[in-house]
Amino acid sequence: MAGRTGLVVAGAGARGAYEAGALTELLPRLERTWSAPSVLVGTSAGALNVAALAGLAGTRPDAAAAELVARWESVRTGDVVALPSSALEAGLAYAGDLLGVPSALRRAVGLPERVTRLLDADRLRPVVERVVDWDRLHHAVAGGLVDAVGVACTAAGTGGTVVFVEHGPDVALPPYDPGRDIRYVGTRLTPDHLLASAAVPVLFAPRRIDGPGAGWYVDGGVRLNTPLKPALRLGADRIGVVATTPAAPCPDAAPTPDRVPDVYAVAALALRIVLGAGVTEDLRTLRAVNAEIDRGTDGRHARIGAWFAGPPADRATELADLAAEIRRREYGGLRALRNPPLLVLERLVGGAVPDTDLTHGAELLSFLFFDPAFAAAAADLGAAHAARSTAPDTGRPGAGARRRARVARR
Repeated sequence: MAGRTGLVVAGAGARGAYEAGALTELLPRLERTWSAPSVLVGTSAGALNVAALAGLAGTRPDAAAAELVARWESVRTGDVVALPSSALEAGLAYAGDLLGVPSALRRAVGLPERVTRLLDADRLRPVVERVVDWDRLHHAVAGGLVDAVGVACTAAGTGGTVVFVEHGPDVALPPYDPGRDIRYVGTRLTPDHLLASAAVPVLFAPRRIDGPGAGWYVDGGVRLNTPLKPALRLGADRIGVVATTPAAPCPDAAPTPDRVPDVYAVAALALRIVLGAGVTEDLRTLRAVNAEIDRGTDGRHARIGAWFAGPPADRATELADLAAEIRRREYGGLRALRNPPLLVLERLVGGAVPDTDLTHGAELLSFLFFDPAFAAAAADLGAAHAARSTAPDTGRPGAGARRRARVARR
C-alpha cells in the first residue's frame, strides 16, 4: 500500500507496559490493514516504546511487540529510582531552603544546594540503554526500514514542545509550528533524549541535552503527551495511536468524592487531564475533518485513518484498579519488604493505606510501579483492550505531501 503508516505512543510512565501489550494486538493489524509503521513518534514512556520498536525493525510485528513486553517485565522499581536516598536528598535540600542555609555552606558540608527533584532517576539510564538497541535503531533509519523516529520533550526555558527527530533522506524536517508551539530538531537520538522526554516535573530533575537543540528539558507530556500532529507532519498518511487513557471522555467513569479531595486525588486528576486531554482533542479534530470529507464539504484535506488502541471509556479505571490489586497480592503486609524502594515510593504518592480507598493513590502509583508482576498484568490488560478496538476506515493513503501538510496544519 502506498504512503506511510505512523505510530504514536503516548506518555505513561510504568504504564508503558500496558502500551507494549496493546501493541501486541495493534502492530500485526496495522501491517495487515495498511503497512508496518515507518514513522514512529512518542512521549516519555511512549518514546521509549517507539525507540525500542525502531531497534527491532525487520522483526515480525508480533515478535517485536512480544519482545517489548519482555523488556518491560525485566524492569524493577530499584532500576528506575534510588529510594530512600531520593527522599533523604530532597528532604535535606528542602530543609536548607526553609532555613535559608547559604549555597556555599551547603556545598562545604556536602548538602544539596537546591531542590531540583523528589526522586533520583539516574538509575534509569542503564534501563534505557538496555531496552533500546541503539545501533539497530540507527541502522534501521539509515537503511530505510524506518523513515523517522521522533521524541517529544518540553523546553524548560520556553515551555514549548521540541520534537527531536532521527530521520532518513526521504523525510523532510517540518518547519516550526507557531500554532502549537512545536519545533522540530533533526539529530541522532541518544538515551539523553528519552531521559529528557520522561523527566516528570518536580518528581525528576530537568535533563540537559547537548548538540542540536541544546538546552534543559522536561517531560514532553507537559504540552504534547500524544504527538499525533508531529507524526502527520513527518509524512504519515494514517496512524495507529496507543494511550493509557480513553480516546473519548466518560464523565461517569469515577464517582463524585464525598469529601474534600486530598493532594493525591488532585495529582491523579492532573495526570488524567495532562495524559488524556491531548489524545481526546486531537482525535476529535481528526475525526471531524474526516466527517467533513465524507459529507463532501471539505475538498482541501486528505482523509487520515486513525486506529486507537487503549482503554474503552467505560473501563478507564481498570489500570489503576490493577495496580492496587497487584500491590495487595504481591506486596501486601510483610511481603512489602521484598521491594523496599516500592515501599517508600507508595508512601510518597499515597498508595499504601490498606484500610482506605486506594483509587487515587493506586492511580498515581501505577505510573511509577516498575515491577515485573505489574508489567505482565498491565501488558495483558493492554492486549485485551486493544483486541476490542475496531478497524478504522482506510482512507485514501498516499494522496500527497501537500494535503498531508494541510491536515497537519489544521
